[in-house]
Amino acid sequence: MRRSPLSHPLAVLRTTIGLTQKELGDLVNRAARTIQSIELTKLPLTEELALRIAEATGVDEAWLFAGNPDTPPRKGMTLLQAGRGRGAYTKADYEYHRAYLETPIVTKDQLQAAMREAEAKGRDEIDLPILGVHKSAVRKKQMEIINLIDRDLTHQLAFILAQTEITDDMRVVRWKIRRFLEDLAQEFSLEIGATGISVKSLEMANPRPPADSKGAKPVHRQRRKTKA
Repeated sequence: MRRSPLSHPLAVLRTTIGLTQKELGDLVNRAARTIQSIELTKLPLTEELALRIAEATGVDEAWLFAGNPDTPPRKGMTLLQAGRGRGAYTKADYEYHRAYLETPIVTKDQLQAAMREAEAKGRDEIDLPILGVHKSAVRKKQMEIINLIDRDLTHQLAFILAQTEITDDMRVVRWKIRRFLEDLAQEFSLEIGATGISVKSLEMANPRPPADSKGAKPVHRQRRKTKA
């Protein structure tokens, strides 16, 4: 397979962490030829693949998006929150990130139980993997960030819906949002919630004319003509 020149950030990243095109492809469920085509700039690096690579390696996705191979790789969010410091991304950072991903997270109950056991035995150290404990703290920070992002997305969606409530684009905007959500759920094998629109709710929004006292539907009656 043709060796890629360092003319793309992906080639720089792969060379930095010492992986073959196949090994990097296996990490992100892509063929080696796909990685090669991107490195040779014959195929664009999509945002989705860049995010997957960042998640698998710990590199900063913004560095990948920038597309500048002359700029050294930077540490991603997980490495920064794990206390790896800022600056250039190295092979050691990659190895730490892989170990971080593969180490089971230590739950709060596990930590408390280990602390009680250590105290009972008069020991200063707990019998748990340090990286797993650290991962628990990092995960908490990440969840706080994710919650902020989710809240922002929810606010933006509500703002879009509010702006189009009484416009000519009302139905088109909502149809596109619904189609996007369905496509997203199908792509990632996710369950999508029901719309919440029932026959009862539609009837409440569009009430029928009231029935007469016997429950029959109202009918239009013609006036009886009177003789002159």
